[in-house]
Amino acid sequence: MRLRSPLSGLIRALLGAALCTLALCAAAQQPAFPSKPIKLVVTVNPGNTGDTRARQIAEKLGPLLGGQVIVENRPGASGNIAAEFVARAPADGYTILMGHVFNMTWNPHLLKMNFDPVKTLTGITMISAGPPLLVAHPSMPFNTVGEMIAYAKANPGKLNMGGTTGGVAHVVTEMMKQSTGANIVFVPYKAAGGQITTDLVGNVIQVYFDWTVTLQQLINTGRVKALGVASDKRLAAVPNIPTFAESGYPGGLDVPSWQGLYAPAGTPKEILARIAIETAKVLNTPDIKNAIESTGGVIGGTTPEQFSALTLSEYERWGKVIREAGIRLD
Repeated sequence: MRLRSPLSGLIRALLGAALCTLALCAAAQQPAFPSKPIKLVVTVNPGNTGDTRARQIAEKLGPLLGGQVIVENRPGASGNIAAEFVARAPADGYTILMGHVFNMTWNPHLLKMNFDPVKTLTGITMISAGPPLLVAHPSMPFNTVGEMIAYAKANPGKLNMGGTTGGVAHVVTEMMKQSTGANIVFVPYKAAGGQITTDLVGNVIQVYFDWTVTLQQLINTGRVKALGVASDKRLAAVPNIPTFAESGYPGGLDVPSWQGLYAPAGTPKEILARIAIETAKVLNTPDIKNAIESTGGVIGGTTPEQFSALTLSEYERWGKVIREAGIRLD
C-alpha cells in the first residue's frame, strides 16, 4: 500500500489557497464598470424627439451607474447606420444603442443589410412603447374599427390609407388586410406627417395610422375622429380611445412601437443587468415618466432576457406580414 506523505495534504492546501488568492487578485484587478464614459448611440439627428429622450435618460443614468453616459448621433439608413456601428463595437458595455422596433425587427425584412441586428445585438431593456392610433376623416360612416372593416369589405377600393412605404401605416394596413380580408387601398407618401395629415383632413385619404403626439390635437379639434389604439391596453394620454379589441377588431391588435437599449452580442450579462436595473430607476422618475406617458407612451423597464425575447418574437411576427405582402424598400 502506498503511503501518502503528511506534507502532501499541506502542499495541496497551500496550493489551493494560492490559486484562490490569484483568482481574487485577478478579479480585483478588473476595473469596476464603468471605468470610462459610456457611449449611447441614437439613430436620429440632434433635436429629434428620440434624441431629446436619450439625453434626458443619459443625464440621469450616468450618476446611477457611477460614471458618465454621452449621447452620440448617427442618423441615416432608417437607423441602420447607428445599429451597425454598435453591433461592430467591443462587447464591453461601453457602446450601447437606443434602437427601436423598426430598425431592429422591420428593416431586416425590408432592406438589404450588411449585418443581422437580431444576431449581432442583444437587448438591455425597453425604454417605452407607444402604440399608434387609427383615425379617420369625420365624414366617414363608421366610428369603430369593426365598422371600418365592414365598410371596407362592402366598398372595395374606396377606403384609402395613407403612409410611407414600409412605415407603420403600410405594414399594419397589410396585416389588417391579411387577417380580415378588408379591401383597403394603401396610398404611399414620401414622408410621414405633413402632407399625409393635410390630405387626411381634406378627405383625400380617409384613414391613417400615426402616434398620439402627432394626432392628439387633430382629434381634440374634431378634424379627425379616433377609431382605436393598436394596443392591448388603453393609453393614459388618451383614455377615452378604445383598444382595437374594444373597437370591434377580431382578436385585437397590438403594435408595440417600442424603443430600447441594445448592446453588442456577447456583452457580459452582469453589465447588461446593471444597466437595465439603473435605467428602470430613471424611467420611473417623475419627469421622465410624465414625459413618456403624456405623449402616448408606456413605461418600459424590462430585463435583458425579456427584451431580447420580445425583439425576436416581433422580428418573426412582422417578418411574416412583410414577406406575405411583398413589401421591399431596395
